[in-house]
Amino acid sequence: MKPIRITYDRTGNVLSVRFNEQREAFCRESDVGNKEVVHSIAADGSIIGVEILNFLPKGARRPSKVLPVQTRILAAS
Repeated sequence: MKPIRITYDRTGNVLSVRFNEQREAFCRESDVGNKEVVHSIAADGSIIGVEILNFLPKGARRPSKVLPVQTRILAAS
C-alpha cells in the first residue's frame, strides 16, 4: 500500500488528500457543512482523492508548511 499524500495550499486555502496516483477521469463537487469538497474519481468509479476548499476559516492560524502525517495499517483480525 502506497502512503497517502496530504498537501495544503496556503494561498488557495485548499487541503488535498490523494489515496493513490491513478489519473482522475472526472471530479465531483459536494458541500459538507460550510465546506466545499471536490472528489477525484478514477475511470472505475473509485474515489482516489479529495480536496477541501476554504479549509481554514478566515483569520485562523495557518499550519506549518509540513504537516505531520502518520498512516497506520490495521491488520484484519
